[in-house]
Amino acid sequence: MHGLMVLFALLLVETALAQSALREVSDREADELKVAKVLFVHRGEQLVKNETLRSAMRIQQGGPFRRRFFKSDLGAVVNLYWGRGYRDAKIVRKSLSLDAKNRVHIYIEIDSGALWRVRTVQIEGGAPFASDILRAELGLTLGAPLDYGKALAGERRLQMFLNQRGYPHATVRNEWVGEDRASHSSTVVYYVEPGRKMYFGAVEVEDQERLHTRRGLIERYLGFARGDLYDPEKLARSRDQLARTDLFRSVFLETPETSDSLQPVVVRLQERKYIALGANAFFNNTEPRVSGNIQHNNWLGRGAQLGLNASWGLPIQGATVFFAERNLLRTGADLVLSAGVTDEWSRTEELGDPDDTRQFELLTNNDSVLDGLLFFAGEDAAREYINTAVYDYRSIERLWELAAALTKGWREIYQAQLTLTWKKARHRPDASEPIKYAPNVDEGIDPGGDTASGDDLFGDDDFFDDGADDLFSDDDFFDDEPGGEFVSGDGIEFLDYSDGEIPVDAAWKDILTERSRSIDLSTEFLRDTRDSRFAPSRGMLLRLTGLYAIKLGRRQTYVVDGEVELRRYQPLSRRLVLALALQGTRTASLRSGREVPPVYWKDYGGEGSLRGVERNAIQAVGGGQIGLNVRGELRYQRGILGLVGFWDRAQVWHERREVGLRRMVDGYGVGLRYTLGFPFRFDVALNDGFDEVDKIRFYFSIGQAF
Repeated sequence: MHGLMVLFALLLVETALAQSALREVSDREADELKVAKVLFVHRGEQLVKNETLRSAMRIQQGGPFRRRFFKSDLGAVVNLYWGRGYRDAKIVRKSLSLDAKNRVHIYIEIDSGALWRVRTVQIEGGAPFASDILRAELGLTLGAPLDYGKALAGERRLQMFLNQRGYPHATVRNEWVGEDRASHSSTVVYYVEPGRKMYFGAVEVEDQERLHTRRGLIERYLGFARGDLYDPEKLARSRDQLARTDLFRSVFLETPETSDSLQPVVVRLQERKYIALGANAFFNNTEPRVSGNIQHNNWLGRGAQLGLNASWGLPIQGATVFFAERNLLRTGADLVLSAGVTDEWSRTEELGDPDDTRQFELLTNNDSVLDGLLFFAGEDAAREYINTAVYDYRSIERLWELAAALTKGWREIYQAQLTLTWKKARHRPDASEPIKYAPNVDEGIDPGGDTASGDDLFGDDDFFDDGADDLFSDDDFFDDEPGGEFVSGDGIEFLDYSDGEIPVDAAWKDILTERSRSIDLSTEFLRDTRDSRFAPSRGMLLRLTGLYAIKLGRRQTYVVDGEVELRRYQPLSRRLVLALALQGTRTASLRSGREVPPVYWKDYGGEGSLRGVERNAIQAVGGGQIGLNVRGELRYQRGILGLVGFWDRAQVWHERREVGLRRMVDGYGVGLRYTLGFPFRFDVALNDGFDEVDKIRFYFSIGQAF
């Protein structure tokens, strides 16, 4: 059967040669010509994939044929079979042909021969260890294929076994002897020389007086002590632990020759600069800001960090002082303590509160429509009217925060964090812009028991003959022009709010100011396989966070918050990368009837979520409690220049029944990237009409958008 298959393959080759009008040539004639195809024909079963065979060759399809490499390439192909136990493998035929375009076609026929196996395994030397103990470490069984890779793996296992038992100078090598061609088997012999048993001796830190780092910190990361059995693996782990502190530019652990059984170790370190300064500037249409940081990365030589982060400008400014203790109590976890205050500008949409006596009095005295409604329809209708009103205003949130975060990473890609935070927040209107006031009477007000629309309530025929305009004319209620006189002696100045704007005076600032104090306990899990933090081109980021908060004070409540974020970076070609991001969040109060404090409200918009609209402009009336953000970028990079097309989508909702993917906000645009160690980013973004004031926005910053 195998013979028929080989014959059929050869027939196909001959047919291809005939049909393609290929001309067989020598390797000298084919030298330096382009290779069109490398084809393998197997006698018997195909034991090695063609892709693996081609990868072993220096001559590749699409490249030039090099005569001087051809012989060694054939040897490399045969060695792949020999290494897997096919000791009789050979090249039975090879040919080079040229097609009409003068391209080289290489045909190689391989005969794998019989599979050789292990007849016996012998140990030569190895004292004081018994042969049976050493043989058990090999993982090579009788009758197994005579695989060169497995034989070498046995060498490494024996070497590690001896090193871990205090024999750092042990040598192990293997040899195949006693080949029996009748049974296609061979004996594998391992020659073992343990050498002298060694122990760790004195540790010397070279030029200790020149180092800022204390000796005690260096010794903390060494995984061995004087008198321990010498183990090169412990040396390697100690070097890695010192390197991961990021305190040193280079780390070397040297073992000088000694005639004693105590092996001294010399630690040679070159420190990084431990004082770091940084600055960044961010610009778009309306919100320029600068930020900077200063930190000491090896405070008092103990490896701790002490720093200050500060920013100035819009939409966020403030300062935070932090202290970080790395490898806390040798657990591998980092502890960060921080304290800071920040101001953040955004927009807030809030419903009117008819139960607030100050709001009720101000609105009924200054909204001519509401005043008439109160007079003719009664207090219940007026309260319903206020309940449908929306205050849309520019707000400032001042946040005082004390936090302690414990972070632990493992296996290079996983990280977990536990954070305890005390927050004090003050959320108030910004006096630089008036409050946009929008009563929604179309929602329905029921002054007499049946719901009536705004048109029905104030129509010409409901209460009067001369129309709604006559009802609220100046002559009916006022003697003079509205706007500057008091309507009564209670000190409330009349300003007609029905035009849609309310000035931010002391009274309204006090009414809309929200203060809260809370204690948060949050957790975060991170899996990060990205190849870069600033400009990833492959890999994935998964982030899961959860929060439990206790709002302190008169209206105490309990808040739970959860967030999921997934980012994926998929190379489509050598220069093209598709980047996708999905983020969803949900917050809720655990006490029925208690609202979520504004500090936990969700919003989107701007640089971090949806380019093309104002920062945090995507909100829900009464506070966003559910949020969804989807982002995509197609990135093309050639040299130091790059081009990006992007599409962002986001929305927040106050209640679950409001969630709908069709009513989300879209932003899209293009961007340029200039890479100089890290990418400088310039984006031009449009929105779908959500933000009609600024239909186009520009962004300039450092690093990719996500």
